[in-house]
Amino acid sequence: MEVITLTIDEAVLYFYIYSFLGWIYESILVSVREKRWANRGFLIGPICPIYGAGGLLFAVMGTHMSIPLTFLVCMVSSAVLEYFTGYTLEKLFHASWWDYSDMPLNLNGYICLPASLLFGAMGVAVSHFIHPVVALPVGYLPAWLINVAALLLVGITSADITVTVSTLSDFVDKLVEADRLINQAIDERYRELENSVSGTIKSVKALPSSVRDRIIDQEIIKSNITLTGVQAQVLGKIKSMRGRSGGDSGRIREFIRRLPRKKK
Repeated sequence: MEVITLTIDEAVLYFYIYSFLGWIYESILVSVREKRWANRGFLIGPICPIYGAGGLLFAVMGTHMSIPLTFLVCMVSSAVLEYFTGYTLEKLFHASWWDYSDMPLNLNGYICLPASLLFGAMGVAVSHFIHPVVALPVGYLPAWLINVAALLLVGITSADITVTVSTLSDFVDKLVEADRLINQAIDERYRELENSVSGTIKSVKALPSSVRDRIIDQEIIKSNITLTGVQAQVLGKIKSMRGRSGGDSGRIREFIRRLPRKKK
């Protein structure tokens, strides 16, 4: 099996090309599904590094494989990469940027068979059809330009990672704790209503939305959490939050939307 050899600068450039293409694909896919614009990815900038790593791997390994073998290798490697990335992000920040829990044949919500099959097909498309097209214009670029582009992209991404990590460090923990207090306040209100209703009614199934909203707003005020524009952008990409003791908040977008913004 012949394997493509790339310089480090070329590999970096392809990594960012596929990171950007992955960001476009992911943002369009989620935006259509949720019927609203969804800026996907872990970082602030328009890249999804997991797609960059996968695309680079597919391009290097799969171009000279048969299509069935390419499909199998890409499916398995993407599943391993996606599980490791999802697990690592959640352990570091107690948050997940995707969740396959509602998909069939999923493993801890990090990966699922339908997505892995799709990534296998995408690997075939990238290695056998897309990469040869992408490689044509890149091949005409002078080495010095590729070197400069690689250095600039790495520098910008390093700054992006620094801002993103500093934004998320400890902040998500504060959100998880505030969300826990909201759940606790709502549960207490449930019990108060159940104790006050007629004995013929055994339980209260749902709180009025006005009561629920008032509880959430009160707890947000008590939490004294405010958001900067950068924090709102980063946190708005999170699919769900999971506290140290487990459990899914299920209200991340609503919660972030309600948090007051810091005045400039």
